[in-house]
Amino acid sequence: MLGFGDMGVFLGYALTLVAMVLCVCYGIRNWNRPREDITSEIMEEATWEANDPELGEGGDK
Repeated sequence: MLGFGDMGVFLGYALTLVAMVLCVCYGIRNWNRPREDITSEIMEEATWEANDPELGEGGDK
């Protein structure tokens, strides 16, 4: 089998190449996809920071 001593070595190389191809295809497919709603993300982060108990300024202690 292509000079590999063990089937596990062959599977390791084969699965590495398969994973690489899948990652490249995923990257090409999502290259210029617009981000999700940025405004709602910013509002969610602001709400989290306002109620963060670790900051000691908000939240329920």
